[in-house]
Amino acid sequence: MIRDLTRRPIFAYARPVTVNGREERRRYGEYEIETVLGKGSIGKVFLARHRRINRRVALKVIDSEQRFEDDSDRDEFYLRLQREAELCGALQHPNIVTLYEVGYENDVVSYLATEYVAGESLQARLKRTRPLPLREALTLAADILRGIAYAHTHGIVHRDIKPANILITTDGRAKIADFGIARPQESSLTGINSLLGTPNYMSPEQVKSTPVSNRSDLFSAGVVMYEMLSGVRPFAAAELSGVLFNVVNLEPPLVSDVNPAVPVAVARIVARLMAKPPSDRYANAGEALSELEALPPAKTSGAPGYATIAVTPSGPESEATTPLPTIVDEQDADLAADNRKGSEEPATVRTGISRIFTRDVPAVVFWPLTLSLLVLFAVTVLFMQSRIRQQKPAAVITSQQAAVAQEKRNQLAAARAFVHAGRYDEAIRRYDAFLAQYPENMTAQDERNEAQALLDKSKRAGTQVTSTSKAHSRTPKKKPSRWERLKHWVRGQ
Repeated sequence: MIRDLTRRPIFAYARPVTVNGREERRRYGEYEIETVLGKGSIGKVFLARHRRINRRVALKVIDSEQRFEDDSDRDEFYLRLQREAELCGALQHPNIVTLYEVGYENDVVSYLATEYVAGESLQARLKRTRPLPLREALTLAADILRGIAYAHTHGIVHRDIKPANILITTDGRAKIADFGIARPQESSLTGINSLLGTPNYMSPEQVKSTPVSNRSDLFSAGVVMYEMLSGVRPFAAAELSGVLFNVVNLEPPLVSDVNPAVPVAVARIVARLMAKPPSDRYANAGEALSELEALPPAKTSGAPGYATIAVTPSGPESEATTPLPTIVDEQDADLAADNRKGSEEPATVRTGISRIFTRDVPAVVFWPLTLSLLVLFAVTVLFMQSRIRQQKPAAVITSQQAAVAQEKRNQLAAARAFVHAGRYDEAIRRYDAFLAQYPENMTAQDERNEAQALLDKSKRAGTQVTSTSKAHSRTPKKKPSRWERLKHWVRGQ
């Protein structure tokens, strides 16, 4: 166990500093606080600087007012912190956040000084862009698998791989953070009958509270890759119980069906990582990484808009590993070809076009006309601004309403993906579940009816359907007119 062998007071208290309207300690040990980086369930994370060696760190300070149900709960909490300190201290890898120092007070962990990653989390990156560009997603996926593979070779299972625990450096490299619920593979601490992790990214064995192996991290990594490549969470549901049920029972469509820009070869890797039985997944993260890096530098079927996958290095660790896939966009190649084709036009054509746009205009005509246009433009801008001020303010959409709207779009996208894949019965089941929550949604009703018609047509043609939808048809007795659809749409807003 890591201890301060000097046994000197670990908190050299200095004058307090006000952060967000509240006084905070300015110094913890040798670390001086600069600003707040975030707040978690067990305390705050500060940007701090070591006053002797001038190194900046992310200082995770444990809340001294943490409440516990009983002594055993408190002991379990501090054992997890001690385990995180011991595990992170043993891991030194470019794709894992480095632990520098552990602070103790009264013989329990009081803070962790870890590597400060100047960048953002994958969670923040996904909030800005969904899905991620293919090359970026594959680069980050390879980094994540490298970090997981290194941890597994040291006998450590992370058990909480998710976008919030993946940090992206300024040069685009991924680093795995927060080993707070990680454990050695042979440990009995927080083992069976305890549900630890984040529901949307948990493996089926975590949901069922059965023994967890390194393949549980592979399942979570597959879910993260699915979200990066498609922009949707494969097991999302309105309630926690629905998420847990989907993790154990739902087979999501291939990520290439949701986002056609993803090569089928990549989609198959993600699907194998997310296999329900652990035995059907890759044996280890290194095997999945090797298959990802071995993608051929040739035209990939099922990936419109992306022509080739070439091999290029990524990050300093790439010197000892196979380089990452690089995606070349067909649209850029087409644009370059068009530019070359344009340069081969006859000189007479180019001369005629340039002559039209370079014709001399007398100053006596040019300046009055230009000033008139400027005045007209200024008057128009002032008029529009006055009209905007007179209008009533638009309704403010809350974050909860935005989340509900995004969830609606995700559910409809998943249903459409099944229609696109020819699995009409599953699409109808998805539409029925959606309409049970939002019966007034005319778009979903129309798409559900179209899926039912395609299913009936495939049955008549003798096409074998994987399963039969048990939901009752929601076909309206009379198809609404365009005016009625507009009224329904206005009400929905």
